[in-house]
Amino acid sequence: MKKFLFALRSIGLTLVGLLIAIMVTSGLHLFFGLFLDPLPMVDLQAADWAGRSNIMENYMANNPFAVYSMLIAHGMGAALAVFFYTKVIKIPSWSTQTRRKPFTGSIVLLALWLWGDVQNDLFDVPVGVLWTAIDVFITTALSALAFIIAGGLRKHAGTESVTSEDGVYRG
Repeated sequence: MKKFLFALRSIGLTLVGLLIAIMVTSGLHLFFGLFLDPLPMVDLQAADWAGRSNIMENYMANNPFAVYSMLIAHGMGAALAVFFYTKVIKIPSWSTQTRRKPFTGSIVLLALWLWGDVQNDLFDVPVGVLWTAIDVFITTALSALAFIIAGGLRKHAGTESVTSEDGVYRG
């Protein structure tokens, strides 16, 4: 039962991480949207893929900062989600005093985010293959940096590194 609950904890933290990424990205899109022309969402929804591509080419020509704001928003959303997940998953379980290594969950979180990111960049609001590749690279790099800053590469060797008989954290 404890393993099931611990796995459920990992899944729950992944979902919370995705919510954090969505909120941060949406907030940054709204903030940057104050300095840009409104995105023609009605036209994008009504057009086929070629039409969406033409609409986005015109929009990006009129708003050159739009693509850079997209890169910042997508990268920071994923990075903060990975940072949160990496920090929280390392907290020891209250019942077993063991902790999980953050590699797998962080990779799953990043993969889910990148899947949605690529879907958005290539289909929903097509910005082109080059900008999508740059977006994926920047998002992955910022997430890796957040993982390192959060202590994801630090070694964890079971209960000895978490607590001692005194209950003192030994790092």
